[in-house]
Parts: sequence; structure tokens; C-alpha cells
Amino acid sequence: MTTEYGVTRVCLGWPWYAGPDQHTYQRYMEMVHYFGKLQERSEWLAWAHAEGITREGMPSLDKGGNDGGADCDIMVEDGIFEFGYSDEGGLSLPGLARENVADNALRDDYDYLLFWDDDMLFSWATFLKLWRHQKPIVAALAFAAREPTYPVIFRINQMRVGGEVIHKSQYVLDYPKDQLISDEDIGAAIAFGAGVVLIHMDVFRQIPKPWFYSTGCGEDWMFCVRAYLNGVPRYVDTATKTYHKEWAPRWIGEEQYEQRRKDHPDVYAKLEEAGRG
Repeated sequence: MTTEYGVTRVCLGWPWYAGPDQHTYQRYMEMVHYFGKLQERSEWLAWAHAEGITREGMPSLDKGGNDGGADCDIMVEDGIFEFGYSDEGGLSLPGLARENVADNALRDDYDYLLFWDDDMLFSWATFLKLWRHQKPIVAALAFAAREPTYPVIFRINQMRVGGEVIHKSQYVLDYPKDQLISDEDIGAAIAFGAGVVLIHMDVFRQIPKPWFYSTGCGEDWMFCVRAYLNGVPRYVDTATKTYHKEWAPRWIGEEQYEQRRKDHPDVYAKLEEAGRG
């Protein structure tokens, strides 16, 4: 089947250590079900549009409720989606796991890679919201699962040490709310965590390997640095929110972060001054 909008192949990338976390397993199964239904509906809608048929009669999106409302449903201009997956488990180095997932997606000729970590919760609408931005790299808003928690949004600061240019990260605690943000919005090159991030596969062709290899800092932060150095724009959609497991059954999202800032202003004042190496 073909349409004027074409087919987009999306790899669901799972760089987990030992499979889905026990506290997210049911949610992961629901998400896999959703992606299957989204593919089915995209194929049906493209056919119906070509035949001049209304949406009535399109296969059901789900059996147990619609998480995300209208935002999680397909539109004809989205075209047809084909979903597959690449998972890398049993690796203690997250950078290596991400590297292998990206290699697999390139080998299998996908158009996009959606990294989806096993300790993250997010709504069904997340993928389509990120997809519709049509950016080379776009991440959902996420927070560190530790105390003091913070948004995993950073400035990439360049400095010289002994004649060498090095890159240092700095927290962005007061990020612009509910919008798509990039370098211009934080006054420096932007970096972020890759718990939920959509990446066009051309990015991996533009950036020399290794993409995620890192020593002494986060592999996702280093990926953003490499993208920045190779001229690839990076974005965070702060309107598309996620929850990160701190410890069961506690999850960290925007509301928990804001409450902790109110409760511990001295801690966050020091965090803002210190930045992060």
C-alpha cells in the first residue's frame, strides 16, 4: 500500500539491562499494543483516504481506554507507520547498549529510532507529539531519578584547559515550560537525557561513531555533544512529559520536581551554582 505521504519505519529501541522493569512491565505491554494498533490504523486510514471513505469503521485503537486522548491517534497526513524493535539486554554499559540498538536500526533500514528506557512512564500520545515536530533529534521532558532531582536538560559549555577545548554541562533548572526548546531558548547548546527521545536515522550517518561511548559522564549527554559538534540541531519538548522511576512506587515528574524546589530552595540554589561536570 502506498499513499502520497509514504511509509515511515520506526524502530522502538530498548537499551535495558534485563528486560522491562517489574514496575513498568504492564505499561510496556500496553504501549506495544498501542503501537501495533497505531500501525493498523495508519494503514487503514491511508486506504480509506485514497478511496474517499470516512474514518467510520477504522479499527479500534485500544480495548481498555484511550490514554492521551485525540493526541495519540493517527491523522492521514502522518502517513503509514511500520514499527519494529531492537533491544539490547544484559549490558552493564548503557552507552554500549544504545550503540548496539542504533547499529541494529541502521542495519534494518529504519527511518527513525525511538529510545524508550525501561524505567520511564509516558502517555501514548508521546510518540506522535515528538514525531510531528519533524526534528532530527527531539526528547520528551524527563527528570533525574535521584535526590536532588533535576530536569535532564543541560547547557553545553565550552572551556579551554591547557590549550584543549573541553565541554562541561550546566543544569537548566528553570527551563521554558510547555514548548519546544532548543539552543536559543537556553542561551547555549542544549543537551538532555535520552530516556524517551526520537532520532532520525540520518543523524547516525552524520555523526561519526562512536555515538554514545562515554567515560566519566552520561552517554546521552555525550551523544548531544557529538551532535552539536557535527551541526545537528537538538530539541526538547517540555510539553511532552514523562515520569522516571526513583524507587517503587515513587515516580519523578514535573510536579514532584517543582514541589522539591519549593521544599528545599537552599539545595537547589547550590545546585544551580555548581553545575555538573
